[in-house]
Amino acid sequence: MSRKRRPEWKVRMRKSNYEVTLGQAVPVVHHPRSYTLEDIVALMDAHLSLPVARETLEMCVKMFMEQVENMLLEGSIVNLPIGRLTPAVTGTWEYQNRFDEKVRAQNKAVVNYAMGPHLTRLLANPLLHDMEANIGSRLHIMSVKDHASGTENGRLTPGGIITVRGQMLLMNGDDPRRGLRLLRADTGEEAAHLRPEDFALCTRTRIVAQLPATLPAGTYRLQIISQCTTNPKPLKAAAEYLFGSELTVGE
Repeated sequence: MSRKRRPEWKVRMRKSNYEVTLGQAVPVVHHPRSYTLEDIVALMDAHLSLPVARETLEMCVKMFMEQVENMLLEGSIVNLPIGRLTPAVTGTWEYQNRFDEKVRAQNKAVVNYAMGPHLTRLLANPLLHDMEANIGSRLHIMSVKDHASGTENGRLTPGGIITVRGQMLLMNGDDPRRGLRLLRADTGEEAAHLRPEDFALCTRTRIVAQLPATLPAGTYRLQIISQCTTNPKPLKAAAEYLFGSELTVGE
């Protein structure tokens, strides 16, 4: 029997600026990646045993999307498993001067979206993880620069130097898991562990380290594990943070 699917999301807290909830914590979802239609087709082709070629599948999906667009252009409602798409018009109607561009600009064509019953049930019981739940820790990676390629938050060069910038990056404490870890983006499997004693530089806001020369081509996620806090005493339980951008080695 298959395990029941449910949303499992990481969230960060932001203080509300709205008068009714002023100062209260508002959860904001951390988005690990963004998929295009081509990405989805590629994943289907890689992980499913489909009896059609990838090119055929991509053509069928694009034809489907074009048909949906045509239905919306004619003003029709489109009901899909993920929700309902309803054509609508914004603004108020001015009866006078309809030939005036400024008058017509008050009414824009939009499409409203409402979740369907299936997706509503699927999202009914979310499991949410506070990314800043470790008391005293605000561990966070803001950027990863690959010096060999001169790029930021995109590429990695085997044997090259990287600079990681963020908050609470200092590697005090004695947890053996501390350091930077490169995880395979598709499986989460650890590909490399950069240990604190091998760092060229390590402060609260910056780490300079060398990547393994044998790092294979692929797409990775960067994880940091640290016991750094706002206090001199390190955390008893190390904090973990997974950088949002995917990092690529090779083409």
